[in-house]
Amino acid sequence: MAAGSNPVVSIVVTSFNYERFVGNAIASALAQSYAPLEVVVVDDGSTDRSRDIIAGFGDRIRRVFQANAGETAAAYAGFAAARGDIVIFLDSDDLLRPNAAAAVVAAWRPGLSALQWQMQPIDAEGRPFGEIFPRFPFARTPAGVRAEALSCGLYACPPTSGCAYARAFLSRLMPLPTDCFRHGPDGPINAVAPLYGDVETLARPLSFYRMHGRNMWAQSSLRPERFAEYIVVDQKRVAFFRRHAAAMGIDLPEDLHDRGLFHLQYRMASLKLRPQTHPVASDTVMRLLAKAWRAARHSPDMPASRVAVLVWLAALGLAPLPLAEYLVALRFVGAERPALVSATIRYASAHR
Repeated sequence: MAAGSNPVVSIVVTSFNYERFVGNAIASALAQSYAPLEVVVVDDGSTDRSRDIIAGFGDRIRRVFQANAGETAAAYAGFAAARGDIVIFLDSDDLLRPNAAAAVVAAWRPGLSALQWQMQPIDAEGRPFGEIFPRFPFARTPAGVRAEALSCGLYACPPTSGCAYARAFLSRLMPLPTDCFRHGPDGPINAVAPLYGDVETLARPLSFYRMHGRNMWAQSSLRPERFAEYIVVDQKRVAFFRRHAAAMGIDLPEDLHDRGLFHLQYRMASLKLRPQTHPVASDTVMRLLAKAWRAARHSPDMPASRVAVLVWLAALGLAPLPLAEYLVALRFVGAERPALVSATIRYASAHR
């Protein structure tokens, strides 16, 4: 990028069998108020009408049609076809606000590997609902992000459509190992971003996260079996982070994977709701509570938020199964929360 020039922003839309949503995602990318900008759309072997919809945008987009190889391979194909200095990966069921690219460029500076922002949940019909997420800890700084990553291998970050990346950073990282990360390329990319540069945070929503029942992370109704999947994904992310840190000569704590307070909530939920498939054999309720107590001491959250998490973990650990299911739903399924609980969570998040 030449000094004084406007950076080219590439929006890479990756899609597989999302004929219901992909057209809207592409339209939101094309509707950006910023220029210069390009839109690259990768269809990963869809068998529905997705390719006809994508082709309908003509030469306004650059399209890549490939055999099904998974989301991570699709993201790399889109990156290889893109030419931008800044790259945004947009899931085909999500949307960007019209000012997203402009806001990213306005906040961009040399030395950034990534820039992240908040997202607004919407339903399948595009109607907004729920709280803005992630609720970043207050005064979120690149130094704070790096410190949290080095402390526990994980930090508060949004999913794919809530991040922009420097091309130079992605060029050092890609292609990602698809044997470990066939889906969810944002996980390993976000994990190591603080090692390769600064991660800047914008505490305002620039995109919409669509919840429709097929999401990888968000739950519109309680699905207890998903927590084991979340744990395994986090384990792979931390292992990937550890390998890159080791290559840079950075020493990390041996118990890195036991230090993430949010991750420990997944483990308690999995242990209580599906102990027969829980992936961490050494976990017990008391051990998890002890790990959470230590993790809370180093968490960037405000004391009130840390206390609330510890109280929830203790209540969940002691609860019989029906009550445990209710407590987990209150925590992870926004649609099932009473208004008072939602208001309390919003207040606690605002004072992190």
